[in-house]
Amino acid sequence: MKQWTVVAALSAALAVPAQALNLEYAGFYDRLKIVNKTEYPLVSMAFYLNHRGKGEPCTVNGGEILNQGQSLPLTVGPRQELLVPFDAELKDKKAVLSLDVVDEAQCDFAMQLRYSDTTQQQFSDADWQAMIGQFDGVLKRFAGFPFRWLQPDVSGVVIKLEEGSTMSPDYGIVGDNGRITLRLSDLNGKTVRFTAPPVWISPYIER
Repeated sequence: MKQWTVVAALSAALAVPAQALNLEYAGFYDRLKIVNKTEYPLVSMAFYLNHRGKGEPCTVNGGEILNQGQSLPLTVGPRQELLVPFDAELKDKKAVLSLDVVDEAQCDFAMQLRYSDTTQQQFSDADWQAMIGQFDGVLKRFAGFPFRWLQPDVSGVVIKLEEGSTMSPDYGIVGDNGRITLRLSDLNGKTVRFTAPPVWISPYIER
C-alpha cells in the first residue's frame, strides 16, 4: 500500500534553479493566498529547502527579496523555514527571493501544510476533525477545478514530536526522525495529550 505525506506531494511544485537559488515570489504568493483565506484559520504553510541526503532542512545563511532594484530582508525561522511575507505588490512587481544556502547542490525546495497553533498540547476529537477538514479543503483548492474531485481525502495527520516528548494514549512507535502517523480511524474519538507541543502537525493521505 502506497503511503505518503503532503510534503512529498508538494515538494516539486516549485523548482529550484540549478545554478542559483533565485525563486520567483509569485509561486509563494499563490499558495499563501489560499492558505490565508478566512475559512482556513487552522492551517499555515511552511517553506524550506530540504537536504536530499540528510532528510532535514538545509541551512540558510540568509536571503533577500529583490524587487525592481530594491532589496528587502527575508527572515529565516529557527528551524530554517523561509518566513515569506504575503504581499500582492511583490507579486505584481515580479519580485524574486535570493537565498544563500549551505550545500546548495543537495537542496530541494519543499512546502508543507501545517497546523497553525504551535503551542497546543491537548487535542480532542473535535480538534482533529476540524484540523483534518481544513487540511482537506486547502489541498483540494491547490488541486484546482476539475482535479480537486480527484484529490484523495486527508485521512489523518503526521506529527513531528519534540525530542523527548511522549503522547497519551500511545498510538504507535515513533520513528527515528521523531514522527508518528495517526489516522483518524486510529483516534476513535479519543483526546490525545503531548508532554510538549508538537514541532508540527501535517496532513496525511493514504492510497
